[in-house]
Amino acid sequence: MSASPLPALPARPGVQSLARVFTLLELLAAHNGTGLALPDLAALAGIDRTTAHRMVRFLESAGQVEREAAGKRYHLGPAAMALGLRALNRTAADSALVVKMKALARLTGDTVFLIARLGDHGHCLHTEEGSHRIKSFHMLTGSSRLLGQGTGSMALLAGLDNSEIAAHFARHRGEYEAGGLSLLKLQRGVERCRRLGYALAGAEGVAGIGYVLPPPMGPDAAISIVSATTRMPASRRHEMGGVIAAMFA
Repeated sequence: MSASPLPALPARPGVQSLARVFTLLELLAAHNGTGLALPDLAALAGIDRTTAHRMVRFLESAGQVEREAAGKRYHLGPAAMALGLRALNRTAADSALVVKMKALARLTGDTVFLIARLGDHGHCLHTEEGSHRIKSFHMLTGSSRLLGQGTGSMALLAGLDNSEIAAHFARHRGEYEAGGLSLLKLQRGVERCRRLGYALAGAEGVAGIGYVLPPPMGPDAAISIVSATTRMPASRRHEMGGVIAAMFA
C-alpha cells in the first residue's frame, strides 16, 4: 500500500460524517483496481476501524461500494460508477473551470482539453478550440485513450506509483507497443513530468503539455494544450506549463 493518509479534515458540526464518507469514496476510487481492505481504508482515511466499517456497510447497502466475493477488499460499486458516467454527459459551459479553459484558449490561440482518468484511460470531457485549429488532431470530447497516450493522460499516469504503472503497462502491452510506446518510454515521460510538474510531448507535427488539476477537481483530471510543433517549440511548452499552473492553481 503506497498511498499516504489524507490530510485531516476540519471538524465542522453536521458535516464531519459526510466528509468522512466522501474521503472513503475518494480512497476507493484511487485504489479501485486493487481494492482496499477495511483496516487499510480506515488507516488511510484517518478514522477508527469501527466508524469506517459502519460507513462502508451503509455505502455497500446503497450500491456505492462492493466487497469482493472471495476476499475482504472493497471497490467502488455500480451505483458510484453509474453516477460518474452520468456526470460525463455534461460539463457546464459557465463553470469556473470551463471559463478558465476559454480564457486559456484565447490567450494561447491553441486548443485546450479537459481530460479525466477513467480506470486505465484518459477520457476527454471538454474541448475549447483556440484560433489555430489542428486538422490532423482527433482527440475530441467524448473520446478516450490509454493513460500516457497524450500529455493530459501522461500527467495523470505520473500520479500513479511505479508498481502501478508497470502493472498498467502489462495489462495493455499490445496496444502500447503497436503505437511505439515501450514501458521505458512511459517511465521516462513519467519521470520528466514529476520533475517539471507538467507533461511534455511532441511528435508527428503535434506538440503539447499536460497539467494535473489541484483539488477538488484533481488528482484525476488534467488540462492539456495541444498545437502544431511549429507553434509549440520546447521553450514555449515550458512557458505554457507555467501559465497553466498559475491559472488553475
